[in-house]
Amino acid sequence: MQNTTFDTIYKDVPLAQKEQLLQFRSTRPNKHLNVAGIDWDYISSGQGAETLLLLPGGSRFADTSFQFILEFEHEYRIISPSYPSVSTMAPLIEGIAAILETENVQVAHVIGASFGGWVAQCFVRRYPAKVETLILNDTGVPRRGRAMAGKISLPLLSILPSRLVLSILKREFIGLISAPEDERAFWTAFLNEVISRNTKEDILRLWECAIDLHQNYRFTPGDLALWPGRVLILESDDDPAISAPVREALKALYPHALVYTFHKAGHTPSLSKREEYRSVVKNFLSGKVPGNIV
Repeated sequence: MQNTTFDTIYKDVPLAQKEQLLQFRSTRPNKHLNVAGIDWDYISSGQGAETLLLLPGGSRFADTSFQFILEFEHEYRIISPSYPSVSTMAPLIEGIAAILETENVQVAHVIGASFGGWVAQCFVRRYPAKVETLILNDTGVPRRGRAMAGKISLPLLSILPSRLVLSILKREFIGLISAPEDERAFWTAFLNEVISRNTKEDILRLWECAIDLHQNYRFTPGDLALWPGRVLILESDDDPAISAPVREALKALYPHALVYTFHKAGHTPSLSKREEYRSVVKNFLSGKVPGNIV
C-alpha cells in the first residue's frame, strides 16, 4: 500500500499506534509458499521450543494478530497464515499443514478465532498429531441452517457492485470489534485497510468456504477420543456474533474442555480484555488453570 493511501486511512489514528503497525510489518515480512497451485502468505516469527499457530478470522490476513504476536513471540515461535481465496475448507487445511511442514514444525498450539475457530476444528480432526493444544476463541460449530442461509444470500452478493460488497463487509466487521476507546480509531482504520485488500471475488470465495463448512462438515464429541491434547474454549457472555445456544453447542462438542467466560467483552476479548485474555492464554499454555475456568 502506498504511504499516501496508508496516511489517508489512518489520518485520525494516534502516531504511536500507526508506527507500531508499520514497524511490525517492516520487520516481519510475509513469507510465501505455493501449495497445490495455491499461493499462501504467512508470518513466521519469534523464538522458543514451542510453536503457536494463529488462525485469523474472516478478515483473512495474518497481521490482524500483530499485537498478540508481539506479546508472545519472545516465548514462542509463531506461525500465522493469511487465507488464500478458495471456496472450500479442504485447501485451507492442507495449506496450513504444508506451511508447518515447510517451517519444520512437528506440533503446535493452535489458536483459532471466529472463522479461524472453524478452521482450527477442521484442522485438528484432519491432523490431530500436529496439534498439541486447541484454543477456540469466540467461535461456533457447523450448522446446516447457516449453509442454507448462505446459499440464499450468495446470489445476491454476487450481483451487487464490488464497492457495496466491501462496504457491507467493513460495516459488519467494524461493528463486531470491541476495543478500548483509545484504540477504536486504530481498529476502525485497520479493518478498513485490510478489508480493502480483498476483491469482491475474495469475499464470495470466503462466503462459499463458510457454506462448505456448514453443509459438509459434522463434528461429534467422539471425534477426538484418541487425541491426547487439551482444549480451551474462550467465550464472551455478550458476544453479538456467537449466540448463547451456539456457545452451548460448542461446549457440548468438547465436554472435557476448559471454558473461560469473559464478561462484557464482545466478539473480540483479545482487544477489549487484553491483559485478562493474554493471562488466560499464557496460563493455559503453561499447564496452569486460571480462575474463572470451569
